[in-house]
This record gives sequence, structure tokens and C-alpha cells, in this order.
Amino acid sequence: MIPPDFPWTNTPLHELPFVVLDLETTGIEPSTSAITEVAMVTAGPGPEEIFDTLIDPQQPIPPEVVKLTGITDEMVRGKPTLREVMPIIVSILEGSIFVSHNVPFDWGFLDLASREYLGKPLRMHSLCTLRLARRYLNLPANKLAMVARSFGLDLQEAHRALADTQAVKGILRRMLDLLHSKGIKTGGDLVRNDLLFLNAPPPRPSGPRRP
Repeated sequence: MIPPDFPWTNTPLHELPFVVLDLETTGIEPSTSAITEVAMVTAGPGPEEIFDTLIDPQQPIPPEVVKLTGITDEMVRGKPTLREVMPIIVSILEGSIFVSHNVPFDWGFLDLASREYLGKPLRMHSLCTLRLARRYLNLPANKLAMVARSFGLDLQEAHRALADTQAVKGILRRMLDLLHSKGIKTGGDLVRNDLLFLNAPPPRPSGPRRP
């Protein structure tokens, strides 16, 4: 059911105000881990806008995470803290649709930060490209790199936030074309098909997600 105040019931898919976001973190639990990098890329009808910054997590980065992301303690030393960056993140997301490849993971970190630093929960609509891939692509696995390759996209610098957001943006555009071919053509259609949610979609039980 589409809420009466939903603003995009008849808006065509490619005109929706998407903002693609990716986080790199020190671990997988928002309550004990911290964000080391955030990147955001607009994917709506207007010109592309990019926000990308390293963040001082105020805790050591585990060696296995350094190996995965390439982000070291030295790289984040002296960078802004999440308390400083969180108002910028929310201002960019405001009035947009939050997109990432595993929204429940990214949402968990940002919602906790919003409550702690801004005194309110994160509240906006979201679209998860991982959820789309699981439903429509029939791949042996749905990790970001594999989904990107299935669309002929080259993922450079995997596990760095800006590279990942650009890959997700490319996946999003191709998924919107696929959805359109299946008769899902508007924001309202996304809601009717359980693809667009107010806040995060329900998480799917699975193994741990990489930071």
C-alpha cells in the first residue's frame, strides 16, 4: 500500500532522486565498530554530485580490515570525526532515496550515528541493489563485484567507498532499465513490489557482511 504522503507515486524511475552511498568500517557491528570512509554520489536526473571523505574512527583499524580496504590508521589520523561529518551526510540524503548494496548494513551505522549525534533516527526511503540482485539476476552470488561484472561494469579499487558507489550507481541504472522492462515504471511501482521502503528494508538472514 502506498502511503498518501508518498511523494513519488507517479515519478518515472529515472527521474527519482537517488543518492548512492557506501561506507567502509572497522567491522560489521555498528555498536562496536566505526566508519572509516563514506562516499555519496547522486543518481537522479540532475548533474552528478559527489561527497567523499575519510573519517577518523577513533579506534584502531584491525589488520584484516586494512588488508581488505587499504585504509590505515595513518590515513585516517587527523581526518574529521563522524560527529563532524554526520550533519553533511544527512543534509545530502534529505529529500532523496538512499541507495546502497546492502542497505541494512549501511543504515545500521548511520541510524545509530544520527541518534547519537543528531538526536533523531534516520528517516527516509531506501532502495537496496543487493535486494534487487537477489530477486532478479539469478547469479551464483550477489557480491558487488559479481553483480557489477554481470552488467559489464569494471569495479576499480573494490572496498573503497567512492569506487563502490560508482559501481552501485552503474548497477542501479541497469537495474532500473530491467525493472522498466518488467512493468515497474514509477516510484509507486517500486513500493507495490516491495522494493522501495520507508527506512531500511527488512534484513535477510545471511552470513556476515564485509566492512
